[in-house]
Parts: sequence; C-alpha cells; structure tokens
Amino acid sequence: MKLSLLSSAVLALLPSSLAYTDDAQSDMIDSLPGLAVPSTFKAFSGYLPVSDTKQIFYMYFESENAPAEDPVVMWTNGGPGCSGLLGLFTEQGPYSTLSDGVLTPNPYSWNKVANMLFVEQPAGVGFSYSDDSDDYKTGDAQAAVDNHQLILSFLERFPEVQANPFFITSESYGGHYMPGLAKEIVDNNADGAINFKGFAVGNPYTNAFTNKVAQYQAYYSHGTIPAPLYNKWMNKCSKHQFINLENCTYLEAAMMAKQGQGINPYALDYPVCVDDEASSQSLRMMHALHSNNQAVKDLLLPVEDYEPCAENYLLDYLNSDEVKAAIHAKADIKWGSCSNTLRYSERDMQIDMAPYYNYLIDGGYGLKILVYSGDDDSVCAMSGTDDWLWDLGYETIDGKYWQEWVVDQQTAGYVTHFKDGALTYATVHGAGHEVPTYKPKQALQLFENYINGVW
Repeated sequence: MKLSLLSSAVLALLPSSLAYTDDAQSDMIDSLPGLAVPSTFKAFSGYLPVSDTKQIFYMYFESENAPAEDPVVMWTNGGPGCSGLLGLFTEQGPYSTLSDGVLTPNPYSWNKVANMLFVEQPAGVGFSYSDDSDDYKTGDAQAAVDNHQLILSFLERFPEVQANPFFITSESYGGHYMPGLAKEIVDNNADGAINFKGFAVGNPYTNAFTNKVAQYQAYYSHGTIPAPLYNKWMNKCSKHQFINLENCTYLEAAMMAKQGQGINPYALDYPVCVDDEASSQSLRMMHALHSNNQAVKDLLLPVEDYEPCAENYLLDYLNSDEVKAAIHAKADIKWGSCSNTLRYSERDMQIDMAPYYNYLIDGGYGLKILVYSGDDDSVCAMSGTDDWLWDLGYETIDGKYWQEWVVDQQTAGYVTHFKDGALTYATVHGAGHEVPTYKPKQALQLFENYINGVW
C-alpha cells in the first residue's frame, strides 16, 4: 500500500490553555501520514509504564469541546488481547482509515464530547510489549492491576486532567475487563487519585454459558441455521453448563457447517469483507468461545473471510514505517489487531462477572454504569445480556422502563434505568457487536447521554 502524501501538522501549532509535562510534550503528535484535513484538537501517543518490564501503547485525543473540563474516557477493545486502536480507527475515534492510506474525519467521534484515551492492553497487544516474555501469560486479575497502574501513569503524564471525571469503556471481553478494573480502582483509590465515575461496556461477554446459548438463539432467529439441528441443541445443551459434551459439540459443528462462511457473526445482517489481502485476528472472540471445539474452530478458518475491510486497511496503515515514527511506536513491532503473543487464561473466561455489578452498585461508590447492546450481534448476543442483567435483583425506576430512544425520528433502541440510575441498560437497534461501527450516530448520542448524565 502506498500512503497518501497528504499530511497535516495537526497538533503542534494548535493553541491550548493547558500546560503539558515534558513527557507529554515528547508524546505530542506533530503530524499523521494520510490525514486529509487539519484537526482542531491535540493528540499524543507513546508508551505508559505499568511495571518495570511492561510498556503499554496509548493514543490520546483531547476533546473538541472543552478539554480542560470534559471527562477523560479510557477505551480498550476486548478479545481478550485485541487492540484499542481498532476502536480508534474503525469505531468511535476521530479518524477512519481508507484503503489508500488516507485518514478521514469521523463526524461521530467520541472526542467531540470527551478526552479519549485509547490503549493497547495487556502487554503483548498491538505495539505494547514487555522485556520479560513471562508477562505475556496473564489473566483478568493481572489485567485489572496493570490497567489501574496504566491510568495512574497516564494521570502522572497528564496531571492537568487529574481532577476531571474519569470513565472506563470497552466492549466484548470488556465485559470482564471493565467490572474487574472498576473493582480494582474502588478497592485501591482511598487517596482519590482517580476521579472515577463509572464504566460503560457494549455487548459484554459476562457469563460464558448464557452467552453461548444466546449465540445460537441469534443464529436461529436470523435464519442462518436449520430448525432440526437447533432444536436438538436447545433440548440437549441449553439447560446445563456442560463443557465439551460430545453430542453438543457435534451439533455445534453441524450448525456452523450449515451456516457457511458468508455470514458475519459480529453483525448478522451486514456483509463480510471479501478482500483477503491482509489478515488480522478479529475473530479471536469467536475462537475463544469455541476453545474446546476444534471442529467449530476449523469451520471458522480462514479468518480473512470474516474481517471487516477497514481492519485490513488499518493493518497496512499502522505497519508503515512512516506511521510508526509519527505515533512514536517501536519500529521493530509488527502491529496486529489481536495478539498472537498473549497467553490469556481460558479459565478466567469462564468466570461469571455478574456478581461484580452487585459489588460495585451496592458498595456505595457512586458509580454510573451503562450496559449497551447492539441487537444484530451473535458473538455476545443481546439475549445473553438479558439473561444475567435482569437477574441482578434491581428494581427499574418508575417511568424509565424500556423507553424508546430516538435519533433522527427513528427508533434507535430502548433504555431502562435501575437502582436510582446507578445502572442503565440500552439497546441499539440494528447495531452489531461493535456498536459505533454499525450505528455511529446513535452510538455518539448514547455515549453523550451517558457521560453527561442524561441517562
């Protein structure tokens, strides 16, 4: 790929009322290859230490609104082991990547209303690395500790926003990352170093068993698998949490074979990318869900058939030497959307995260939690979220139960408030697994409603 020759000095010359540390000044991005138009906000990128050996890559974009006062919002993708730069360049960041290496402005970027911090975690994901290869074997508990330290390192580098409200956000395996990190923060924030206000998570992977049942329910309701196989699986496999039960895995493989490879599991009503020139590993979550079923995993290969083309463009863009230099990334690291280096605990993936919500809501920490779900996803389908969220034990707020919310006079989804507004559940109609990718305008409205307290 040849990068566009267009490049703007987007940050260094912009006026700002904020003062920056020397480290932040060193991380400031002077220009981005392929940027077609000048930006109106400052951006930074580089490495934040989380231990003596681990360095986490970040990209930070100040708010287009009022960076000195607006919330700071950390975003990481799920996986486990997928890059937060996927969210940046293919979901809700300020730029989108085109096939010719041109970056175009995203009119629905979340940094229009917040300071956005995109991170690649754990170490071994994207440009993040460790000097000790043992660090690449990790799990939920270590990820929470490291991400807590990541936030503290960020605030040390950018102390001018330490008093700003701080939120953490993710999707997919973020259903483990976010509750775990939230608990780590509230349990270790006696000094108030983080002005922590809550977290939002989209299509969260929360309970492994209900998630799996919901996946096949979504396939069937979208007409991609036949009734005889589906009904057999529901009768034999949907009531008990059997792992690797022979007849269940056989039925799963048979259903996937009937479905074929032209269906996008992340957004069932959207097309797949047929450009297989580049390959990342965005099907990591699908493979993880079927970690005990080699027959199904084989059917999911080659992964290129399921790659959104935007990820292919991003793969080329971020592996350009010119781009790596511009964003202060290590030149010798080959960027991938999801890590092949990381060895993440499969046991942790079986942990039910629903009790974390009770801990965080009932603990009196004053957090605001948003769970949102695109209803066109099968990987972490909406019905799987329904199975655990409505059983948390909280009453809905009178008059705020399953309310339609509207964008451009069209139904964007439905929203319900629980427990004095501590927990909000919003659906996004017609959106896939990565809600901002498929419904960007609705996603921005959802995000703004959340951080500004409308919800």
